[in-house]
Amino acid sequence: MLLFQVNHAKIDSMDNPTHQPLDERNPITHMRHRKEALWQITIPIAVGGLILLALSLLSTRMVPDEASRWADISLIWMIMPAMVVTLLSLVTLIMSIYATVKLIQVLPFYAFRFHRSLMLIGAYLYNTSDRIVEPFLRAKSFTASAKTLRQQIFRNKSKEGQV
Repeated sequence: MLLFQVNHAKIDSMDNPTHQPLDERNPITHMRHRKEALWQITIPIAVGGLILLALSLLSTRMVPDEASRWADISLIWMIMPAMVVTLLSLVTLIMSIYATVKLIQVLPFYAFRFHRSLMLIGAYLYNTSDRIVEPFLRAKSFTASAKTLRQQIFRNKSKEGQV
């Protein structure tokens, strides 16, 4: 009689799949997706491209002084994100240096207290383990000394019988 019933998952091979793929998409959601893709992806990219094309055409028709001014403005806009990231990195570095200095000032006192606590815990555990093991060691040493005494007694009796 089976006490336990074992159930196993059946795994089909890749050659013989049991599931059937869907035949066609839902036409309502597909039409909504295409409309959203048009308005949210295609049109903004096309408008941005046209604006960039118009700006590039305008920049070719500018006077050299005007082109230099626009180039300087563009350079400022390109450098600004790097400056913000650099400023944030500098602030983070200064804060971490300050925290490290404060930690170095405070850490030895608390490290000594922690070390002292660990030493007290170690001494307590050492004493407790000695107290736990002591009865077993006494019993073992008593049985060992009794065994040695018995061996000596039997050895002495055997020597007396031989003489």
